Amino acid sequence: MPHEAQLHEHAPILVGADVGASKTRIRIESAVDRQPLADITHASTGWSELGDTERARALSAAIAEAVSPFGRVAAMVAGVHGADSVQQLVMLGEPLGERYSLVRVLNDSHLVILAHGAWSGTGVIAGTGSSATATLPGGGVLTVGGWGWIFGDEGGAVGLVRSAAQRVLAAYDRADDDPLTPLLLRALDVDHPHAMSHRLATTEPRLWAGAAHVVFEAWQAGSWRAGEIIRDHGGALANLVALLRTRGGDTQTVVCAGGVITNQPLLFAAFEEALRQRVGRDIEVALLEEPPVKGAMNLARRLHQTSSGAQAAPDIHAAISVVHQTERVR
Repeated sequence: MPHEAQLHEHAPILVGADVGASKTRIRIESAVDRQPLADITHASTGWSELGDTERARALSAAIAEAVSPFGRVAAMVAGVHGADSVQQLVMLGEPLGERYSLVRVLNDSHLVILAHGAWSGTGVIAGTGSSATATLPGGGVLTVGGWGWIFGDEGGAVGLVRSAAQRVLAAYDRADDDPLTPLLLRALDVDHPHAMSHRLATTEPRLWAGAAHVVFEAWQAGSWRAGEIIRDHGGALANLVALLRTRGGDTQTVVCAGGVITNQPLLFAAFEEALRQRVGRDIEVALLEEPPVKGAMNLARRLHQTSSGAQAAPDIHAAISVVHQTERVR
């Protein structure tokens, strides 16, 4: 809800947005005194089904609606799920750039390291989907992973449910009694394993992704298949970070965010164990204690400071040049 909006109708404002696969969060604060003005959260309904042009329009409309009660936008930063290439970042930023003078659009996993209070390092998202972004020595960033529920998103909720469905079908073919089967069928509201394909194919992924918790419940109930899923997906997330390190990314500090990895200690433990084996024992591995949207606000403040001629952090250019220097592994 807007806070003291009438007092800030003409004052410049800063805007940060975190557009995830399941929800969008927008924060607004005064550029003068950092007074919080609004903190808005709503579902990202249909986001995964939109094309880039439609996403650009939807993002611009959502920001315009959020800032309408307030003053001039001095700087705005948006971390966007599915913004995986330079072309996508530019396309998403164009409608915003027509409205506001200082705009940056990033992949949403880039917000994680910024929200942690650092300008360099690796952010890992494991929420509805998954991806990882690392800063590069030359001032750009590198994003790997993602790909959506059909091809990827290992470690994210959609990837976990996809693997669980595969394991349940394998158990059915073997006539095995696995605790994972009744838990997943109940969560998906189907009465037979063969019905899962239709459910996943005809329902928006962010809705059936909510069944991911049954993987961890099944492990507690004695399902070795569930344990296998957890290890595999923790390892897959670690592989993203290892790939970023191979490509020159800064992986000395690795920060994780997203509803699955922050709420499922088993997945985080599997990820951390695999990561230390594949990347090194001396790295810092942490769960983000702040919402990722804070990273967008941190960068918006810095952008405003640099545009105003204020003193910036020595390596601020590593954080603000992403639109032109982002690289995507394909």
